[in-house]
Amino acid sequence: MATLPGPRSLPLVGHSLELRKDPTGFLVRTRQECGDMARISVGWIPVVLAFHPDQVRQILVENHKSFIKSRGVRLTNLILGNGLLTAEGATHRRHRKLIQPAFQKRRIEAYAPDIRQCTSNTTSRWKDGQPLDLHLEMMRLALNVATRSLFNADVEKEAPEVGQALDRAMADFNKVVSNPLGRLLVKLPTPVGLRFRAARRKLDRIVYRIINERKKNPGDRGDFLSILFSSSDEMGSMSEKQIRDEAMTIFLAGHETTANALTWSLYLISEHPDFALKLREELRGLPEIIEPSVELPLTRALFAESMRLYPPVWAIGREAIEDVTIGAHKFEKGTTFLLSPYVTHRHPDFWEHPEEFRPERWLDSREVNSQPRFRYFPFGGGPRICIGEPFAWMEGVMVLAQILRRWRFEILEEPSINALVTLRPANGLKARPVRL
Repeated sequence: MATLPGPRSLPLVGHSLELRKDPTGFLVRTRQECGDMARISVGWIPVVLAFHPDQVRQILVENHKSFIKSRGVRLTNLILGNGLLTAEGATHRRHRKLIQPAFQKRRIEAYAPDIRQCTSNTTSRWKDGQPLDLHLEMMRLALNVATRSLFNADVEKEAPEVGQALDRAMADFNKVVSNPLGRLLVKLPTPVGLRFRAARRKLDRIVYRIINERKKNPGDRGDFLSILFSSSDEMGSMSEKQIRDEAMTIFLAGHETTANALTWSLYLISEHPDFALKLREELRGLPEIIEPSVELPLTRALFAESMRLYPPVWAIGREAIEDVTIGAHKFEKGTTFLLSPYVTHRHPDFWEHPEEFRPERWLDSREVNSQPRFRYFPFGGGPRICIGEPFAWMEGVMVLAQILRRWRFEILEEPSINALVTLRPANGLKARPVRL
């Protein structure tokens, strides 16, 4: 650790203030100044930054058994409980195996009608020329998709309440993660702790309502919740608490990340009219009902490039549970590592014109298959790769196609990045919709 370069830090707080103020900018500058592997500190806790794709591969794939989720990720159990995102070892492997059938291709494609209906419900409220917040709209849309397709429930009326609770929890969680005493901060009657627990109670109330309604009317409805209730192995079925934790993980993590990816996609296409014209040509002449099997290479390229420039999960943390060698360096058990898709996706050694929006790069098979593999990892990698990746791709492409065939947007206020648990546009994305 001591041999690694790193930016100057302040006593006691380390780089916490910079991470809280502008985390993505700080990480990009650190790579530029210190190289692909550097050291920083969050308070008194040392952290190794690993930006090279080969280092990412070693941590997420080759040596994955040597790591658990980092302290910051583990803190998400304050809301999510012990679901797939936070569970470790045998618990994670068991739950992933039980849940996997919900994300098989046949099941995922059966969710397409819900995606189309939720998108139609959203756009039907828009008025030609009347400003709106695209981030808020995509959050509500993705929330409705998640609850209708994955839980066979409808929370559209509660969407504003869910959004407010999630906004509050995200903002406070950012303070918790950047504080070495974060878990204590939440448990004590501090302003942050009181707000955080109130937000969690609101979210719990909605998720438990969905679970209890299903208990009254059991049966396989072809959704994620049916899998949770019916799955079992030699250890038996999931407990109600385990069902709650997995449902909360999918409920929050699933819709939050997709909504952000959609928002940034709409922002980017609005700022690049030449590509927008090409994309509309692709969408012209499609049948009214867009099936997931329809090939839409430009629409998919837009979604892929959006997640390159603005990956919803902008940082991934791991903690070594044994001594480990990464690259040319040896690290002791207990070392914390931070990977950043945001930084690696913009690495000039692995991308041509990395800061530019160039969705055409995803139409070139040589570019798509270019090595190294982990220069692009918006869904993570290895045994803990996001289980909902296929669903996210289908939803993202279908929603964008359905919206962009009928609407374009004039951005009213340039968004800045708000890197909390996910990469959000600060203060939303104000835009004026124009019907085509």
